Amino acid sequence: MSVELFLEIRPRFKKVSPFEIDELLTRLNSVLDKNPEKVYGQLVHHHARLKIPDNQVHFWSPQLSLSFEKNEKGDTIIRGLYGPSPNVWLLFMFLYFFLGFVVMVLLIVGISRLNLGLTAYILWAVPFVLGGIFALWAGGKAGRKLGNDQIWQIHNLIKPTVLEDSKDWEEDW
Repeated sequence: MSVELFLEIRPRFKKVSPFEIDELLTRLNSVLDKNPEKVYGQLVHHHARLKIPDNQVHFWSPQLSLSFEKNEKGDTIIRGLYGPSPNVWLLFMFLYFFLGFVVMVLLIVGISRLNLGLTAYILWAVPFVLGGIFALWAGGKAGRKLGNDQIWQIHNLIKPTVLEDSKDWEEDW
């Protein structure tokens, strides 16, 4: 397991398919029509977002974002990104930035006080806030594990039709 994979919360993949984009989108649309109890989604231009049906959704339920583009050889590059719903992702990013800002303020105030020859007890809060960042990261990893079955539910539905005959270019997970 690579360090990037260990740190990553949102798994991604990139595949090269010999099929045209319209053919792949037609196949994807047929998968969505045949399996509404397992996955639903929206297709817009050369982009698709696949989701778990509402009756199976929980806080950590994943979504698959697919983009299709042509390369110089005429093949289609399929890029996939699994992640939580945008609201969950926004919450995590807000908490990461907020805790990072708190660490920065604590360090600025603490080091300034040290340089002035004053006591800098405020620096004792930095490890606790860093622990909060670590706990947030660990919570994200645990959430990814809770949604792993649903990731495979989506992936196994699209793999035989959309990703068939595609060559692995990069698959990080």
